[in-house]
Amino acid sequence: MRYPDDVPVLSDGSVTLRALRLDDVPRVVEQCTDPASITWTTVPVPYDEAEARTWIGRVVPAGWVEGVDLTFAVEHEGAFAGSVSLRPRGGWEAEIGFGLHADARGRGVMRAGLDLLLDWAFADRGRRVVHWRANVGNWASRRVVWSLGFTFGPTVPGLLDHRGTPTDGWTAWLGRDDPRRPGAPWHEVSTLEDGDLRLRAWRDADGAGLVETGRDPVLRRFLPGSPLPTLPEEVTGYLDRVRLGVVTGERLAWCVADRETDAVLGGVALFDLEGPEQAGAAQVGFWSHPAGRGRGVTTRAVRALAGHAFRERPAGLGMRRLYLLTAATNTGAIRVAERAGFAHVGTERKGALVADGFVDNVVYDLLAGESSGSWSSGR
Repeated sequence: MRYPDDVPVLSDGSVTLRALRLDDVPRVVEQCTDPASITWTTVPVPYDEAEARTWIGRVVPAGWVEGVDLTFAVEHEGAFAGSVSLRPRGGWEAEIGFGLHADARGRGVMRAGLDLLLDWAFADRGRRVVHWRANVGNWASRRVVWSLGFTFGPTVPGLLDHRGTPTDGWTAWLGRDDPRRPGAPWHEVSTLEDGDLRLRAWRDADGAGLVETGRDPVLRRFLPGSPLPTLPEEVTGYLDRVRLGVVTGERLAWCVADRETDAVLGGVALFDLEGPEQAGAAQVGFWSHPAGRGRGVTTRAVRALAGHAFRERPAGLGMRRLYLLTAATNTGAIRVAERAGFAHVGTERKGALVADGFVDNVVYDLLAGESSGSWSSGR
């Protein structure tokens, strides 16, 4: 093939895929020196105009001529907005890669560009399945392929080489005949407020509070197997797992924070979700940062969570039942359950592992209509 003459132009009227040109160099440099690009891609560091010229003038044309990396410029509103690549594998597979200029993000540009690329891959290049891989934590990339209907596979330890460092990778694929729409909801946690408390999504800045709680001897006494991080370097992995549980709907987790200072006071979560659209029943989990104890913080947080869980959709989750389990020796957790309106409904003998060994597990539940806690929500 002849580059760039044989590179097709693909367009939906708003976004266009075309061959890269030397006049794209300034915006390629801007994209490749953007912090997000450096974090989630393998662009050389440092990156300058010479790197961009080499990529556009030599690397990209060679990929096309050899048929191993078919890279397009993404053009939007008359300007270079990023790039997308199709990397053929065998006779019918391919992998996609993509990156976006900072000023084009959040506008649906990459989704449109990948839609064009996938149409071309399946119809003109004879691909039957297209794969995606990305570093764990690259939420922007994951959300784009989710919107296109990709099916997510396992997280593979050490799958990717990120500048010489083995990095865990997310995986997904899309078949030629698969619907080009999300196969499942992308869940988010609503912000809930009660007086001086705010229940919100977990943030990177919450790391210190998580580690402090993870090291707390009271928590470790009753939850010896707690996944809470005990070292700063464990925080990122913990938060990635929490966020993945949220977006998949497997576990919805809230940070309980001081409304004024935003300091971490504890955590509450819903997991083991059951029923239609995973909203019939759920188990409640909670823990307290040492600074949140003795003030009724956890009780109020559980009440707020229950109110949100029972409120009808779309403002709430439309659930019918919540339940929780705690060690019979954990008198603090039992007080929280009872003050939040939960009733003792059973005991699992020797069902809880605490620091001293196995003890009885007590089961509490609460039905829709029984909650008396007040709550409000806002975003």
